[in-house]
Amino acid sequence: MNKLTNILLVDDDPIANYVNKTLLEKIDGVEQVTTAPNGKVALQLLEQQTSPNNTPDLILLDINMPVMNGIEFMQAYKELAIEGKETIKVIILTTSNHPRDLACFTDLPIAGFLNKPLTSGKISGLLDEHFPA
Repeated sequence: MNKLTNILLVDDDPIANYVNKTLLEKIDGVEQVTTAPNGKVALQLLEQQTSPNNTPDLILLDINMPVMNGIEFMQAYKELAIEGKETIKVIILTTSNHPRDLACFTDLPIAGFLNKPLTSGKISGLLDEHFPA
């Protein structure tokens, strides 16, 4: 796995954020994990903090959130003009594998889906798949 400098975790559940952030920080090769409670805050973080030296490598995105959900975030993200966006992998975190739920993301720039809850095995598999050495 290549070293990841920044992961953006977008989820409205503070307990899930704490657990997931702790899991991600324990992985050798991950420098920073930033959290956002909804898609709107995540977009603001991307617009304000993204630079050539500070682009998230990975966004882990929940679907169901208040203010701006995962689908609305991805629609806005698709239009977002930030440097290095083409290198960011977006993975949708979900509790549903129902085709109807996943079809909403068909024309959006996502790299895949991952079922909740996150585990170290799921994270390792994700990182090996999308960020091979």
